Amino acid sequence: MAPRKRSETQKTSEIVLRPRNKRSRSPRELEPEAKKLCVKSSGSSRRCDSGCLWAGLGSLQVPPPCRSIIRAFYQYKLGRAAWPSLQQIGAGGSITGLKFNPLNTNQFFASSMEGTTRLQDFKGNTLRVFTSSDTCNVWFCSLDVSARSRMVVTGDNVGNVVLLHMDGKELWNLRMHKKKVTHVALNPCCDWFLATASVDQTVKIWDLRQVRGKASFLYSLPHRHPVNAACFSPDGARLLTTDQKSEIRVYSASQWDCPLGLILHPHRHFQHLTPIKATWHPRYNLIVVGRYPDPNFKSCTPYELRTIDVFDGNSGKMMCQLYDPESSGISSLNEFNPMGDTLASAMGYHILIWSQEEAGTQKS
Repeated sequence: MAPRKRSETQKTSEIVLRPRNKRSRSPRELEPEAKKLCVKSSGSSRRCDSGCLWAGLGSLQVPPPCRSIIRAFYQYKLGRAAWPSLQQIGAGGSITGLKFNPLNTNQFFASSMEGTTRLQDFKGNTLRVFTSSDTCNVWFCSLDVSARSRMVVTGDNVGNVVLLHMDGKELWNLRMHKKKVTHVALNPCCDWFLATASVDQTVKIWDLRQVRGKASFLYSLPHRHPVNAACFSPDGARLLTTDQKSEIRVYSASQWDCPLGLILHPHRHFQHLTPIKATWHPRYNLIVVGRYPDPNFKSCTPYELRTIDVFDGNSGKMMCQLYDPESSGISSLNEFNPMGDTLASAMGYHILIWSQEEAGTQKS
């Protein structure tokens, strides 16, 4: 059921709901309807351009019986072949970073708490080990890859950042932060430009052509809390950072010393939660992030939902919110396909697929 359109002057954001399955109702759905009326949060109800994914989300319908869209893509590509099973590394071996090999999409790079950064294929074979700590006290928390320069960069839990060539040759290994490096990102337009985020409450900008030591950063961007992520916009001109409390910042390449914008948003962190990271839409100036309602947050309302929030990248105003009543978990990671018309949201054991073209969501 699609929500009715709201007037331009109304001060509530749009919440796009996936229709309920009556056979499966979450505990929140069983609360009195009067309590649910307090869900809406303040913000702009203005929609995006009509060509954008979000312009059509209000018409979402329940798809046919859910099956894994990832499995469907795989079978479409390879036929009715057996679903691949990757070798598991057991408890304590969590994957912390994942990137497809831009030179071969049947392979992927992965960093993990096992203490390695490696290249694997979908048959479970390890093709190359780029870094190995050889100790349970050091593991790798993030990675990024550049196809143009054929580089791999990875960061560990004690503040080190390692730059390697895709052939496995280590270019340098330096301690760039005082504590864990939670995120590394290469600029999509200038891949010699690197951003690193850390729980030491800083984000640092580096020129890979001029790195000589931990003091050779171009800029250091202090934050009030530990930082989960720092990612460049698709055009490479801005940087989006997410802390572990309630701030999302937008920096401009023209003025790194001061945030261009600040969005107050509840996404606090605790040990057993996958860190929440805001991300850019690949074609529109939109920021997408999962909400973890905080009763201590100033604008928190009773029975606030764990939505996926969409903000205007310029004004910081709320554009709309996505919510699936059957999957009321916290959406920690959100990733778009290159065209930007499909959004995959990681939520606990589920992956929600939001697609305008499919006119619905799918859950795997």
